Amino acid sequence: MKSRQGIVPLSGQMCTAIGRILIADAVWDRFVPKLRDRLANLSIGAPDDHSAELGPLIDVASADRYERLLAQASQEGETLLAGHRPNVGPLANFVAPALYAIDDPRSTLVQTELFAPIGIAERFTNDEAAAVLANMTRYGLSASVYSQSGERAQRMARAIKAGTVWINCHNRLMAEAETGGYRESGLGRLHGVEGLADFLETKHIYQEFGQLPTG
Repeated sequence: MKSRQGIVPLSGQMCTAIGRILIADAVWDRFVPKLRDRLANLSIGAPDDHSAELGPLIDVASADRYERLLAQASQEGETLLAGHRPNVGPLANFVAPALYAIDDPRSTLVQTELFAPIGIAERFTNDEAAAVLANMTRYGLSASVYSQSGERAQRMARAIKAGTVWINCHNRLMAEAETGGYRESGLGRLHGVEGLADFLETKHIYQEFGQLPTG
């Protein structure tokens, strides 16, 4: 099965998969149709099908939950790409990608870990608004920033409250760099130098200096 990095790695069942896509007003009308068409044309198949780009969810219960999320998303926002459960072989846990435009960052869908190939598209007007919008979530595990300006990308990466921010890429995970999040995305770090702390027993020794009292 081919690897994809954004919304659909492991069919979205990855904690660092993209759930929210913040898109500038200036490029919304050009970007959204391309994203929608790319998701709509992903080939769905079994994990041993090397031509497939999207596999099943882990079980039927997860597929049932996916359908509940779709129903809720269609009530809370505009449907850009309607998801469904395609008939792929004997299993009932294959699902197709979905894409919704939601304006209210307080939406349950925005504030939910999706763990399914569902994308939530949100507009922003300027960089300051984008940073505020990106941080309006209970989670802060990872994010990515895409810009032709290196200075702008670095500025936005620093403004986003997430444990990992990639620039012009996503899901670049490596053992040498720590992984962990802010807020409800968990405590502590995996990998990297900081990840070694869980395997250490730190010892603290304190010594008082000065003349010891006599008598």
